Amino acid sequence: MLFNKIVYNGLFLTLIGMEAMMSQNSNITNYRKMTQTSHSSLSRQLIHYGQDQNKKKTISLSYKQSFYINTNLPNLENNNGIYLPKGYGSYSLIKFEYFSKYIYISTSPIIKRNMVFKSKQNPKKGQFSVLNDVVNNFNTSLFKNNGIQFHYKGLSVGYGNWNMWWGPGIHNSIVMTNNSEGFYHNFIGTTDFVNLTKNLSVNFKYITSDAILNNLSQKFYLSSLFINIKYKFLDFGYSRNILSGGYPDIKWSKKDAFSSIINNKNLIYWDTIDDYYILANIQEEMEIFLEIGLPNRSFGVHNPAFFQDHSRGINLGFRKKDIFNNENIIIGAEYLKLIQSLYYNILPSSNWYDNKKYNYSSYKNRRWAAHSGSDSDDLLLYLGYLKKSSSILYGINIERHGITYKFPPEVKIESRISINYKFENFNISLYLESEYFEHYGFVDNSQNVWNQSFENGSIQRTNSILFTIFKQIL
Repeated sequence: MLFNKIVYNGLFLTLIGMEAMMSQNSNITNYRKMTQTSHSSLSRQLIHYGQDQNKKKTISLSYKQSFYINTNLPNLENNNGIYLPKGYGSYSLIKFEYFSKYIYISTSPIIKRNMVFKSKQNPKKGQFSVLNDVVNNFNTSLFKNNGIQFHYKGLSVGYGNWNMWWGPGIHNSIVMTNNSEGFYHNFIGTTDFVNLTKNLSVNFKYITSDAILNNLSQKFYLSSLFINIKYKFLDFGYSRNILSGGYPDIKWSKKDAFSSIINNKNLIYWDTIDDYYILANIQEEMEIFLEIGLPNRSFGVHNPAFFQDHSRGINLGFRKKDIFNNENIIIGAEYLKLIQSLYYNILPSSNWYDNKKYNYSSYKNRRWAAHSGSDSDDLLLYLGYLKKSSSILYGINIERHGITYKFPPEVKIESRISINYKFENFNISLYLESEYFEHYGFVDNSQNVWNQSFENGSIQRTNSILFTIFKQIL
């Protein structure tokens, strides 16, 4: 259920994050048969190889052309590391896929042409330096979603830099999103859900990343286990994630990282996250979900398991269609809370994504987990009208950074609209976003709040326009 859905998310930049359009399986509910343009669609190839439309062909070839204008702060989340700096430019991408019974190969060369202007913004440090509104000096890879998979009797193994998504949300996930560019990794898992009984099915995937170099010039690795269970109208998920290595005095390799989830070697030195979710599909018209994440950091002589709930993260939401008896109208909401415990200065309390040894859980200066980052929360509301060949969606979200880190925290309000139209093998998308920031860079203090004043650079306004054409060639 979870990974077969690509739900009502033209709201989030549609085609720029879509290097592959996802087909719908015959057993998918009407909810999921709507024309979709979702950032999470891209990750389905990593989790489920079998796509009905592609099983009928050997080669798939598509082309995407995007043009943008951005007036101030860097923008764009959940799009495989692509972001829009201040200025204007374009992205051109060709996606090639080869399918056979036992092998899947994909590659997506991308060319960008940007005219970038310098933006005046207050610098951010530490865990806030990898947020999406910070200038990123890393160059994106020339080849995205590049890799090969082998399939045999329901099992898959592969190697590539496909981006990934895990979790029930469409705007955030606690452990894995495609906010960052995909990093190279090995994986093993089931090709699709395996039916254990009439109503019970399961799938799993285990990945180990290549070495990632941290800011201390030390290598670290991400190992993640993803398990999904479907029972009737319920989806259950469990994920365990270990960030290991990164110490100059501990010898550590990819082989060690691969076995770390099994043998827990040196676990006291590593960062872990255990993540759980449940999603209920109610009469194929409404979905509600709850995701809970537990970070784990070493606290010296203390057992870190004693303090897991001190910084518990949650991601909850719902999606509903058939509003006012109109099957084309949808509404939804999501709320992510990753706020460090209010008692962090009294009791041991893990913060989210704040370990310098692991680049604050980022790859090329963009987080692979929730884009709102450390000590944050993010509320999203959206409303849309979707038909088979067209859609229009409006969304607003409020995001806060550094809630316990400093008063007042950063506050960002985004308003966005997405219009999509599909005809024959073309898909055209227009995306508009207006963004407003207060207390940017944490330059204000409590006196500013009481006086209703702002320091220089505290208020930031950004407007973005993105126009995209997607063409399925083969």
